[in-house]
Amino acid sequence: MIRLPGEYCRVLTVNLTSGRHRVEVLDEDVCGMFLGGKSLGYYLAWKHIPPGTDPLGPGNKLVFSSGLLNAVAPGASKVSVVSKSPLTRLLHDSHAGDFFGPLLRRAGYAALIIEGVLDDPGVLYIENDRVEILDASKLWGLRVSEATNAVRSMTRQEASVAAIGPAGERLVRISHIAFDVYRAAGRGGLGAVMGSKKLKAVAVYGSGKLPVKDEERLRILRDYWYRHFSESPTYGEIREYGTTNALEFSAAASMSPSFNFTRPWIPGELAARLSGDEVKKYEVEAPWYIHGKSCPVKCARFVSFKYKGGSYNVKPEYENLGMLGAAPGVFKIEPVLYFNVLVDELGLDSISTGNVIAWFLELVEKGLVDPSTFGLKAEGFGDAEAVETLINMIAERRGVGAILAEGVKRAAEILGVGREQAVHVKGLEAPAWDPRGRRALGVSYATADVGASHLRGWPSPHEPPIAGPAKERVESLARNRDKDALFDTMGICRFVSYPLSAVQEFFSAYTGINAGIEELLQAPRRAEILARLHDIIDHVTPPLDDTVPPRWMEPIPEGPLRGVRAFLDWDDLREAVREYYRIRGWDPETGVPLPETLERLGLGFAVRDAEYALKLVRTRLGMTG
Repeated sequence: MIRLPGEYCRVLTVNLTSGRHRVEVLDEDVCGMFLGGKSLGYYLAWKHIPPGTDPLGPGNKLVFSSGLLNAVAPGASKVSVVSKSPLTRLLHDSHAGDFFGPLLRRAGYAALIIEGVLDDPGVLYIENDRVEILDASKLWGLRVSEATNAVRSMTRQEASVAAIGPAGERLVRISHIAFDVYRAAGRGGLGAVMGSKKLKAVAVYGSGKLPVKDEERLRILRDYWYRHFSESPTYGEIREYGTTNALEFSAAASMSPSFNFTRPWIPGELAARLSGDEVKKYEVEAPWYIHGKSCPVKCARFVSFKYKGGSYNVKPEYENLGMLGAAPGVFKIEPVLYFNVLVDELGLDSISTGNVIAWFLELVEKGLVDPSTFGLKAEGFGDAEAVETLINMIAERRGVGAILAEGVKRAAEILGVGREQAVHVKGLEAPAWDPRGRRALGVSYATADVGASHLRGWPSPHEPPIAGPAKERVESLARNRDKDALFDTMGICRFVSYPLSAVQEFFSAYTGINAGIEELLQAPRRAEILARLHDIIDHVTPPLDDTVPPRWMEPIPEGPLRGVRAFLDWDDLREAVREYYRIRGWDPETGVPLPETLERLGLGFAVRDAEYALKLVRTRLGMTG
């Protein structure tokens, strides 16, 4: 087992209620088991947020956990934000770059825990060992860019700022946390957690030296891999387009979210209207802080455009184009870019916002709801004016927006219609990748601890679900999930695709510890177990909740995969999920991690939780003996 010195795991805890703060140096065994980033964030959340905690109550906590290799390896700049989600009531992680994580590390902290509630709106400012709470009463109500500029004026211009918009202030369950305006920890409604604490922003600046053990070896590694990613033809398309060209791929592969996932295949000429080439028509030189100094790929596109008499800048990604454009059926680039600006400024998750609006427009189109009942004019899919109006109504919690602000699962329950059309897993809205185009991708959605996330590993190779039982591709899914989660632990961007051997080398040069790849991969496996145990004790019943929405079991209506579903049948899904349980060392009938698995991974301290979770699930399922 890895033993990582406490200098890599200093944790700052700030209590907003008392205004006090403390620094804890984690035991080197604990530090070695969880390393940093996502894995450390989950350990801290598991330790400090008991099951049953109200996500919007004073007992919830917000963890900002910096990737272990932040500011060490090129392209490693991610911070993981972990808390209990107001949207799903699950422990949830979301990630963002480029400067917050590295600056938190340079300030001397692997992680920041925020607890308690402010009486009045405030900003938390951290600069090395200086920690203070500043009055933000005049910032409450400001949009993200205005708030970010104001916070830098209050602190220092070089600070990285994590801020919420009006949506987070109003406790919208699909609100995000914006980092330096153009990056976001988008999923799970964590902006509402900040809003519930009356915390408008967190600003961080650090100037300390990192505890590098082998400077020369690290320099050689940095130089080699920076050149590799910045020059290799393999990464040419991602350097050119970022993710903005992905709709043409997803549409051709029958994986697009078009028209609320009713048409995963769409003609190429329709997808091309929201393609990377269309985005490039508006591209301008990006400010230095868009790409970050350490990023060798620089895939983020930055555009400037005019719409309805205004001039705007935005950093579009595929998920924005797919969920704000294709999902509601708006295939015009200018309004979709503007929707992107709106959600960024108002502080909304583009994926969940596009999903819930697409769902509502489908209900309008099918006559299941009358928009005039809510004082709204909407014609169904493709109505750009209605999409714009609904984005504003959601952020303001106004009219039907107050219902959609609850997320698609709750919205369907409130309205009493649309459950069959609601595309989510465990309450988290699905992203812009329909699993009917790739065998076993639905298993990733079904078993992901946070719900419908496309960042929990993909099965390989790429083949349609009719190629055979999904069970046959689950091992590749688990392997890829481990790699992705290790990247989140180290703070490495997914588009800087290091081989695991290189991650191991960076870890060794940085810490002086020669750990094996398998040892490193155990950190995210431990985090996954702790998240699952917490969520089971809270409310999740895995065999029932590890599933996919009805929409993905509808046959694809047109295209090369016409008639294909995400799985051969429901039994195919259930067998594949059981296979995932088996691979992970979980009970195949209940999906609860087995005590012997916890012992093997050094999680003996959580064995009682595993035993209790197993008892709970068996009781809920009516299992005896």
